[in-house]
Amino acid sequence: MKFVWLCLMLFLFFVPKSKALVLSPDANISLLTCETGDEIYSYFGHSAVRINDPKAGVDYVFNYGVFSFDTPNFAWRFMKGETDYMIAGQRMNSFLEAYVEENRTVYEQILDLTPIEKQALFDALLENSKVENRLYRYRHFSDNCSTRVRDQFEKCVNHALHYDTSKDPKLTYRQLIDQCVPVNSWDGFGIKIGLGIPTDEQTTFAQKMFLPIYLLNSMASATVERDGVKKLFVQPKTILFQATPRVSAFDFTSPVVFFIALFILILGLTALEVRRKSRFVWLDFLLFFSLGLCGLLLSFLCFVSLLEATGSNLNLIWALPTHFIFAILWLFKSLRPRLLGYLKFTVVSSALFLLGMAFLPQTFHWLVIPICLIIILRSGSALLYRDNIVA
Repeated sequence: MKFVWLCLMLFLFFVPKSKALVLSPDANISLLTCETGDEIYSYFGHSAVRINDPKAGVDYVFNYGVFSFDTPNFAWRFMKGETDYMIAGQRMNSFLEAYVEENRTVYEQILDLTPIEKQALFDALLENSKVENRLYRYRHFSDNCSTRVRDQFEKCVNHALHYDTSKDPKLTYRQLIDQCVPVNSWDGFGIKIGLGIPTDEQTTFAQKMFLPIYLLNSMASATVERDGVKKLFVQPKTILFQATPRVSAFDFTSPVVFFIALFILILGLTALEVRRKSRFVWLDFLLFFSLGLCGLLLSFLCFVSLLEATGSNLNLIWALPTHFIFAILWLFKSLRPRLLGYLKFTVVSSALFLLGMAFLPQTFHWLVIPICLIIILRSGSALLYRDNIVA
């Protein structure tokens, strides 16, 4: 995270010099929008504010998306929803260089502001950047690098921004996230499995602006009224850097390939068990142990974490955390006949889930279908050929 700390160092030098700075009438303030990247933290893009005043020798970017992986207990705090982000400033050239290196397109929209409004926005950003104000508790949907920028824009024009909502698409948070997350990647699969019922809530026009690309599009048609005349709030976007198109090659280790191959493999091993009249206990252990770990993680995200998107997750119907305990008990031959009731419950719950998933108040990743079929296959075969479980 050298880049993050460089931002902070630059910012510490920048703020003292800028506290008393008055922007010239020719200064421009613009919205910078960066497209998605390859890393999980960059899947949703980024928004920042550029202050460009050649007369004052200022060309800086205010960035609400700074964090550090080196923060104590970062992974724990992130999963629990207690991640703190901060605003930092850096020179425009270093900001742009970072996105050129990551091959992410950068757009600029210059705001149509009066000199008074420019100064008010600049002063507000400086005030936000003080040591006592710079940290904020990150909320993916409601308080992030994009919503904070929007709020500052609205404040500087006394909330006189008018948005064109006539073509506002009816989309849920989940559908918006699906637009950003890679379709067939392990990160994408994990994210989609971890999202609960709250992400299937339909969004309003304002709520969509948690995504930088929607902030860009919303500002493109936004107007502000001055002296009875409505004017566009931003100039047409320009491209500061155009990324080279990414070429996606077929990945043999992708979730789709893995789970389809896993289903075929387990189907074949189960048929072999029936033929040999013996049980592959190690296969049951690996399957239910893995499902149990998944269930424990989903339970944490659902019941302990403060994350907005992970509550009330119905994937817990098939990813039961109790599978973890079952897997261990199943290793003991003498206990297996007593665990058949649990397998009956598992078969019924997984089958009902598959039959009713289209009617549940949550949208599911389609790969839960082969996962549930594997659960039904292993549990059902143990019930049908129960004599084999002690062989």
